[in-house]
Amino acid sequence: MTAPGLTRRRFAALTGGALMAPARAARAQTPAPRPWLADMHSHYGMFRPRLGGFDLRQHMSDTGTTLLAWAATDDGRWTTSTPQGIKQTRQPQPGELWEAFQKRFAGYDAKLREWGLPKALTPADVDAALAGQPHVLMATEAANFLEGQPARVAIAHGWGVRHLQMVHFIDSPLGDHQTSAPIINGISPAGLQVIAECKRLGMVVDLAHGTPALVDAALDASDATMVWSHSWISARGGTWQDPANVARALSPAQARKIAAHGGLVGLWTVRVRDRSYPVHDAASFADEVMRMCDLLGPEHVAFGTDMEGAGNNPILSDYQDLREVADNLGRRGLPDAVLQGICIGNYARTVKRAMNGAA
Repeated sequence: MTAPGLTRRRFAALTGGALMAPARAARAQTPAPRPWLADMHSHYGMFRPRLGGFDLRQHMSDTGTTLLAWAATDDGRWTTSTPQGIKQTRQPQPGELWEAFQKRFAGYDAKLREWGLPKALTPADVDAALAGQPHVLMATEAANFLEGQPARVAIAHGWGVRHLQMVHFIDSPLGDHQTSAPIINGISPAGLQVIAECKRLGMVVDLAHGTPALVDAALDASDATMVWSHSWISARGGTWQDPANVARALSPAQARKIAAHGGLVGLWTVRVRDRSYPVHDAASFADEVMRMCDLLGPEHVAFGTDMEGAGNNPILSDYQDLREVADNLGRRGLPDAVLQGICIGNYARTVKRAMNGAA
């Protein structure tokens, strides 16, 4: 990860350990900034190596980030990065995805225990996050690990998963994804059964990375709680033949359809050097959030940064950067309830609606 310069904050984030101890002691005397922050799609602390250790709970406390949807990916072993974006390299063998994901998830569980970070498992946990207590809401970036078996959703729920994304970068028996040619032309019967299981168990369904046909079919077939956790809204949306950032875009019509269903759309922190792409720094990130509010209504907009999954040189690198976005929004004269909703309240409300709807 590169940056124009190495600030003190960046140096501390990279070195950690003993170098951070005096700063932590000083911060312990300073209340965390408000409003609290939520991110409905994050990999922060999962991938990037950090010299001297790292404490996700401390970083969340320091930045006032209290509800973090930590998204465990399941298909990286079967993909590679190309000039055209991330592409599948081979087909998983039966059982490979299931076995590999269980090991990955167990490793993340161990990290949460090490940091003393509680999972958000119930509406009361979400309320605690709204009151300023950091919680991680376990999410998955794709349901490939189910290997087409809807009954496994209940097992994932037992592990603590409360937010399940349907597809990602490899071919799935559940439905089509945005960055390769469709093979199902929408969503499969098994995919609809997975959505029904999520509704029954009280889990958020994430349509991100899904094709327009998948999104339409899912929204038309179920009243489950659904979101589009991360990407951006372009003028027309994208197709699988477009450049990766365009292919991943959501059209205004589909964004409005998700909102009309009661869902949310989240803005990511991917950097693209293209004049047609609206987000270049924290200030323009805030501008784009405001444009999304105008398009969808502020109650349907949230942060979905894809932190540490957004490629090289992202617009936002940590939650102090997201705090800068929140501060920028706060200077625009938004009513407190609207600002609170964008920063945390909309996602918290959506998660609680899914949990409270469990059969």
